[in-house]
Amino acid sequence: MKILLVTDLYPIGDSGEPVTIKNFAKKWQEAGHTVDVIRPNFLLNTIIRKKTILPEKIYCEDNITIYNLNFLTPFFFNVKNKLPEDFYIGSYNLVVSHMPSGALMALKLLGKCGGIPLAVSVHTSDITVLTRPLYKLYFAPALRKAYKRADAISARSFMLSEKIKELSEYAVNKTFIAPSGINSDIIEPQEFFEQKAVKSKKPFIITTTAKLIKRKNIDIIIKALAKIKNTDFIFRIMGDGAEKENLQNLAKQLNISDKIIFEGYIPNIEVLNILSQSDLFILLSENETFGLSYLEAAARANIVIATKNDGIDGIIQDGVTGFTCNPDENELANLIDNVMNLSEENIRNILLNQRKYLIDNDEVKVSQQYLDKIFSICGL
Repeated sequence: MKILLVTDLYPIGDSGEPVTIKNFAKKWQEAGHTVDVIRPNFLLNTIIRKKTILPEKIYCEDNITIYNLNFLTPFFFNVKNKLPEDFYIGSYNLVVSHMPSGALMALKLLGKCGGIPLAVSVHTSDITVLTRPLYKLYFAPALRKAYKRADAISARSFMLSEKIKELSEYAVNKTFIAPSGINSDIIEPQEFFEQKAVKSKKPFIITTTAKLIKRKNIDIIIKALAKIKNTDFIFRIMGDGAEKENLQNLAKQLNISDKIIFEGYIPNIEVLNILSQSDLFILLSENETFGLSYLEAAARANIVIATKNDGIDGIIQDGVTGFTCNPDENELANLIDNVMNLSEENIRNILLNQRKYLIDNDEVKVSQQYLDKIFSICGL
């Protein structure tokens, strides 16, 4: 099977961008398919999102050809002029798009080629385009055309599946869930999970990993920690960003700066090592497409608290595989107190349930399930 993946959310080199879509492509390639990537960058959007603008050329990574294309205007002209003369859309058996620009680019590339199946994947950005007035003149109508043309629509989370079905009639009967998986090599052995369930007298270690920007709601975690009854804790914040100084000042104002460690940006292997020492992982970010960091924390035997009705909700189930919470400091403070007072048996059950989910849904399995679902819907 020859697959064309169209998305601007495909990292080239060590760009620091999310690797989930790249992992899908790599696993499909490893399974024996041929995968090419078109990376259409609408430059204004790239600048707004503070992404690196890479030279317009053909890259090759992991035996995958990547056409990096930069556009000053949002695909108003014949986009095929940007591609090599020998590029032929008809040589592909399947086109898969991610993100709004990917869907619009795929629609332009396919044109009147009705025989090539199209699978569109919905991210939080799609919901933004469909609901904000800023996009109603061109982007939202064009995106709806892509959904209409699509043979299959994947939603990156349970919440996105519900939202897209509400916003587009074309998504009702052809939408399925395509969550992220995790590298099984980073999942700690069962004995480690068993040991983590045993309470000790050490300080309770709480962690989060995120870009320090407002929508990540790290300030809510700090405010909640200032209210909890058990003060024997350490909060380690892994990540950097524009809100760092404000968060440090907030910790000082609330007199808990001695309990908070700002680790700054650190490599992923160090993040994983710190998570292995941690007891509880909290991230209440909003408008999250999925959130691989939750899975990484779960893989290192952390009880996870995630945002209710967002991102990973549905995979994190209250009291079964973790807990969900609204971005509210009082609600979170109560939940943290409850988690810190869980019995060893309850902790053990939650941690082992998390581990079972991760083993059953590692990146190899979810990548294959994603493709199998597309094949089933499209009759391939």
